[in-house]
Amino acid sequence: MLWKMAERLAPFVFLWLTACQPEANFPAPAPLTLPQSATYTPPAAPTPLPAPTRRATLTPEPSQTPINITVTPFWSPLGERITIPTEDGLELVGYYYIAPQPNSPVVVLMHQFGSNQAQAWPITELIPWLQNMPVKGQNAPTATLSAQGKLPLLPEGVHFNVLTFDFRGHGESPGPVFAYLTDEARRGYLLDARAAYARAATLPHADPQRILGIGTSIGADAVLNACGKGCVGVFAISPGSHLGLDWAENARRVSNTAKPVRCIYSFNDGNTAATCTSLPVTAYYRIAGYEGKKHGQDFLVPRKMEAGFGQILLDFLLAAIQR
Repeated sequence: MLWKMAERLAPFVFLWLTACQPEANFPAPAPLTLPQSATYTPPAAPTPLPAPTRRATLTPEPSQTPINITVTPFWSPLGERITIPTEDGLELVGYYYIAPQPNSPVVVLMHQFGSNQAQAWPITELIPWLQNMPVKGQNAPTATLSAQGKLPLLPEGVHFNVLTFDFRGHGESPGPVFAYLTDEARRGYLLDARAAYARAATLPHADPQRILGIGTSIGADAVLNACGKGCVGVFAISPGSHLGLDWAENARRVSNTAKPVRCIYSFNDGNTAATCTSLPVTAYYRIAGYEGKKHGQDFLVPRKMEAGFGQILLDFLLAAIQR
């Protein structure tokens, strides 16, 4: 009986065993390949952002003797950031360096075309020299070192506030950037110079009736052309009627009111020699020429400073504030 039952179940067992067999070994599919013309370009690495830059600050050389400031608590060797409004609606950026004595004169520094206040002035060490910070020691007063000792000592008690700024389109100031001096650029830079003089007269601890201008190249013309109310003297390095106004006419206008005007030039620097010599030397208008073709702020770089240049600058400052 069992045998007959096995015979009846045999077909079903065979089918069950067949269904449980593993699948047939089919050949594996060939790997995908790119056409020969196809290339693989990895995704570009993200470009790192440049490190944030900070405006150059000016730190005076340390004195050999302890500093004891007793005149005013407001003095600082670092500039205070200010804005300078112009007649045509711009807000120029400037820095104000306060003297260690209230009611001191203000020197307005004007840089040349293509430069800016952070590039032009720190290398010269001119600002701490003008501030003439007081020091106390056995041999006081000690020199405020400047231009590697090439600038002579300012007299004790003589201090200047200093205002620097960027012309429009330069440095931190807004405005159009010009590749060369167009009529629009000339008009704009003249407005900037006038605005800087006006702003200097409103600054704290400044004497609004004793404002001096020191400038290089376009700044040399600007300090002269904008010299008006409150301006008592102009020190111009490498002028050339760059702003479209006649140098001799403006130099005569300023010097005829007993305000000292100094014109510094190199013999082979374009038309600067002709500019400075276009007006006869007088008691208030004086010139100084040097060999070579040095231009603008190069005169203020310590290693390039000409012999006697510092004394000319000192004599000008004293004449301007004592008039």
